[in-house]
Amino acid sequence: MTGRSRDSGVDGRQDDHGVSVALQSLDVDGSIRFVDDKWVKLTDRDRGDVVGRPFVELLPEGERDAFEDAFDDAVEGDASSCAIAIRASDGTAVPIALDVRPEIGSDGGVSRIHCRLEPQRSTLDLKAYERLLEVAPVGVFRTTTDGRVLSVNHKLATTLGYDSPREAMAAYDDLGSDFYVDPQRREAFLERLLAEGAVEDFEYEAVAVDGQHRWLSMNARLLDEHHDGARVITGFTRDVTDRKQRDRQLAVLGRILRHNIRNALTVVQGQAELLRWERADAKDAVGTILERTDSLLRQAEKERALTELLRGSTESTARDIVRLAEIARVDVLETHPDATVSVDGTETATATVVDGFERALVELLDNALRHGDDLSVSVTVREKAESVEIAVADDGPGIPEIERELLCGNTDETPLFHGTGVGLFLVRQLVVRSNGTISVADNEPRGSVVTIRLPS
Repeated sequence: MTGRSRDSGVDGRQDDHGVSVALQSLDVDGSIRFVDDKWVKLTDRDRGDVVGRPFVELLPEGERDAFEDAFDDAVEGDASSCAIAIRASDGTAVPIALDVRPEIGSDGGVSRIHCRLEPQRSTLDLKAYERLLEVAPVGVFRTTTDGRVLSVNHKLATTLGYDSPREAMAAYDDLGSDFYVDPQRREAFLERLLAEGAVEDFEYEAVAVDGQHRWLSMNARLLDEHHDGARVITGFTRDVTDRKQRDRQLAVLGRILRHNIRNALTVVQGQAELLRWERADAKDAVGTILERTDSLLRQAEKERALTELLRGSTESTARDIVRLAEIARVDVLETHPDATVSVDGTETATATVVDGFERALVELLDNALRHGDDLSVSVTVREKAESVEIAVADDGPGIPEIERELLCGNTDETPLFHGTGVGLFLVRQLVVRSNGTISVADNEPRGSVVTIRLPS
């Protein structure tokens, strides 16, 4: 049976001196036959002073019954264990987990008792440690090298989408197969950890609740402590999903800009060559060059706005969407003075959006006017029970399918697959960061209707 833990009534706590496990052997009468160097270091006692003494004499009075129960089981041939404290040389108590196992002699009887002593945190220290973990601003964990989860704090559990640490721990039987999206990243982590003893800023993609993926950055250290034969790993984790997404989006933005700049400069270079050899009308060539350079300046302004958005704060504020639509209308008419832009619908409609959200409406209006046959676009704002809808309608040739998919979020932007418009990319990011959605439909008899829906 398992020995009972008793309160020693001792407030002192002996430092374990970094000892993870110590060993001793007892005769069947309970006297000490052997102690190893770690036992000496743990108790700060001289080996010659303890060999031959009854081990029970080194225990506080309140710990002796628990030990004797476990020891009696071992004398009868059964392994046992108990949680007790042992007196160090200065009289303080060192809490330990004691495993007691019998050695069977040639005559079939128990010849000696082997004991394994593992230092434990005191109850007060453990409670303080657990309270600290619960309020830690980062995820904290204890796992093993063979992939078991020993503990996680509340922050790490909620980062992964679980309501409690218990629920999170129950979701992962094996970290390599259940937690890592790429099991090879787990192998790379263990290889570095076992070689160096500690790993910093190790990034990997993890499986969260309902199969969702989160990017995490981990600092970890390999302990001397063992759990069921495996080494214990402890450390902390930060969620870097947003940063990874921003990095990816900035890479996409760079790809789009290089594509557009290359195309524009190719046209400018071509027109300049024609002028050089007097093979083009000077007025027409200069007009084309100015048009392309103006386009590059607009692209640069959009790139600046998008970069600020991706790197800036994601905080939102309540704004009157009708007012923002009017601001966008005035902005666009400065660029397209001959156009007609109407704002209809409800008088006011409040939604929570990121700063600069009106830029999304400017881009949609500008895109419609640049590609439409008739310089006429309408904006209709409607307030629903739980949302605000903004519909931008034109009668142009329509938005290409690839741009529709990217604008609505039905496919991802990647550095190798992208639309050519920074403006539409900016629209999507402004809407997504405002917790909104975008849909695109055909207008009647022709054109497109882009509808943004924002939570009210």
